[in-house]
Amino acid sequence: MGLTAEKTAVVTAIAPSTRAEAREAVPEVPAASPIVEIRLDALREEADLALFRTAFAGKKLIATLRSTEQGGRFAGDPRPMLEKALDAGFDYVDVEAPWNLAGLDPARVVASHHDLAAIPTELDRLYDEMSRSGARFVKIVGTAADSRDAMRLLAFQRRRNDGRLAAFAMGQAGMATRVLAPYFGASLSYGALRSGSETAPGQITSLDLLEVYGIGRRREVERLFVLFGGRVSHSLSPALHNANFEAGGDTSLYVPFALKSMLTEFDPFVVASDGLGLPLKGASVTIPFKEDAATVALFRGEHVANTLVRSGDTFMASNTDRMAIQSFTPLAFPGMRALVLGAGGTARVAVEVLIARRYDVFIWSRHPVRAHELAEETGATFLGNLRPGEEPFRMLVNATPVGMKADDPLPCPEEYLHGELTVIDAPYGLVETELCRLAKERGARVTDGHALLLAQAAKQAELFTGRPTTGADLAARLPERFRSLFEVTP
Repeated sequence: MGLTAEKTAVVTAIAPSTRAEAREAVPEVPAASPIVEIRLDALREEADLALFRTAFAGKKLIATLRSTEQGGRFAGDPRPMLEKALDAGFDYVDVEAPWNLAGLDPARVVASHHDLAAIPTELDRLYDEMSRSGARFVKIVGTAADSRDAMRLLAFQRRRNDGRLAAFAMGQAGMATRVLAPYFGASLSYGALRSGSETAPGQITSLDLLEVYGIGRRREVERLFVLFGGRVSHSLSPALHNANFEAGGDTSLYVPFALKSMLTEFDPFVVASDGLGLPLKGASVTIPFKEDAATVALFRGEHVANTLVRSGDTFMASNTDRMAIQSFTPLAFPGMRALVLGAGGTARVAVEVLIARRYDVFIWSRHPVRAHELAEETGATFLGNLRPGEEPFRMLVNATPVGMKADDPLPCPEEYLHGELTVIDAPYGLVETELCRLAKERGARVTDGHALLLAQAAKQAELFTGRPTTGADLAARLPERFRSLFEVTP
């Protein structure tokens, strides 16, 4: 019998600055999210509690005045406003330390504690103290520095699973706890209304909690797959792989985990996940740990890996990036030049593919020492700077993070873009990168980060599940709101 998170209530947290902004949020709250938290401390005008209660009819409401000491904007005595909220029909109020519930109905209280610097050292003592208040829910939130912090907090949630506790962590390293805590019995899971409106660092949207991760509905989980990276909040891999697992009836869950060091955190992570009863069975690996992934696993033939699959107590490493880049790289004619931007794991694979396809390969990076080393190791040419006006490149691979943010500039001079160029742009986001946009305008053949992701993820899915999978299969299984991001190339 697998773990499920169907008893966890997904709370959609909003922090409106005006009453109108709160009303505008109403239609965006997912139907399957039964509770809305209104952060009253974010309001820049007088709160209309009766209006809020009417606007969110059919939803339970939590009134929260988060103090400045715990990451909010409220200074003063919150009690009068919280009492008014209960009188106006709010279902719950959030009460911070010292968790004094005198005069309040304990059944309508969320006792909360937020540590903005770390995971509290004495979690059990803190929980016992908060529980004595009699509050219906006890919410303990810390800040995770790395995966070891995250796993310690999850072990605590699993150990104190009594239907009251919701324990999770803030920050990139804490993201995964927001997904996994419900599978270990968390009573509540807080999600953002939409991407960009998070009320705490590392918060996931409530729609993703519901659709992608199975919180609040029946989904049995017995094994864990993860995305290891330095920054993982932007990734679409969880949507791709979780949809594929569910479509195939796999009792597997795919979760993003941000690391500081793969070399020091990987082995403790495997031990901890086994101890939680949710063993790690495989992983995708992204920037900046693709070279480390080849070190922590049994590996054959390459220096870079983006996929780990467990066999017994051993992890086998593969590189599906190589397969994806190869599929979009035409064979060169003699003298054709290629430029690779970057000097990390993806850049190394791109250089090796291009050399195998007979290109004269040049490397440039913001980290010239690494680029020079990569050039020497692969037989490519190191570029000290990017100068427009030289002999044109016929192939350009952007293997840097430039492009992940909507306002990122071009990663190379605009003069490099022309109609005979083939571009592979590895970064992706919710909007088209500037490189893809301008390259298409100039008539270049362009493979964007979404197409590259889909191609390598399909190969990963085959390794994870043992079933043949195509990019088109993965895209078709996604929730509708994701499908438009992927233009499947046969």
